[in-house]
Amino acid sequence: MPETPAGKGDERFTGLESLRSPGRTSELLFLFEISTKRHGRLRSIAQALDLSVQAISLLYRDAVARGWVERHDGVFRPTVEGTEHLHEALEKLSADLSDREQKLAIVRRCRALAREDLAPGDRVVLSMQGGFLTARRGDGGDSRGKVLRGARKGELVEVGELAGILPLRPAGIRVLVLSPALLAPEGDRSVLREELPSSEETFLAAEGLEAYHLVRELTGRTPVRFGTAPAAREASQKGVPSVLVVTEELLPSLLHRLAEPGPTPPLSIQTLPGPRRASPGRGRGKGPVRAP
Repeated sequence: MPETPAGKGDERFTGLESLRSPGRTSELLFLFEISTKRHGRLRSIAQALDLSVQAISLLYRDAVARGWVERHDGVFRPTVEGTEHLHEALEKLSADLSDREQKLAIVRRCRALAREDLAPGDRVVLSMQGGFLTARRGDGGDSRGKVLRGARKGELVEVGELAGILPLRPAGIRVLVLSPALLAPEGDRSVLREELPSSEETFLAAEGLEAYHLVRELTGRTPVRFGTAPAAREASQKGVPSVLVVTEELLPSLLHRLAEPGPTPPLSIQTLPGPRRASPGRGRGKGPVRAP
């Protein structure tokens, strides 16, 4: 079926949204075609725009009715009003596209940790390691670039001519829930010690004073205690695993914040103490279980 011209009521749309109106794109292409080239027949316009003669005829009649097109000396030409309409529409479309492009925050260059000595001009592969963007010499990875400013191993290197997409694989978030039995004076703290991460690369946080005190006492590390949920979500998105320690009393609040809008991180919940080797999903509240 031929594309119908845009109705007058569609003038309320501007920029990119205006192209959703039926016939709007063809209307602008039609006006641009007769503004930049000489056409004496509708058929030649139809061939240039790859549209049917019937569709071009409908566009022509609508443009004439609006006072946008006239035929002078056997050639279709836009009127002053038609030219103004085309210029205004293209200016609004250009401004809207420019505004949308700026909001995309397209990255054209970046800085990364050099995994080896790199010199200007070296082709590098970018990857996430331990939550940090790193660069190594090569050209066969998912995300690639060219060194603009060299750096020694472990320093920041500037990379441009970026190509490809950096794959981000979310890491899991483990929530260790401290039961009243563990918090009691005679509670067995060894079960918590065994579950706490030994690697410094794992994000470690504690929700509440009791959890914070126990984690610091058992590991010697100072866990994050503020903004634990958003920090764990961000770590997960950058491929860094997290362990959050929380009491049963504060667990609902923590889960609510972990479930905020956005990408859902892989989440598991384990109440301590519980069976040491329980299978996931067995024993509600007594072993490792997957969060719904």
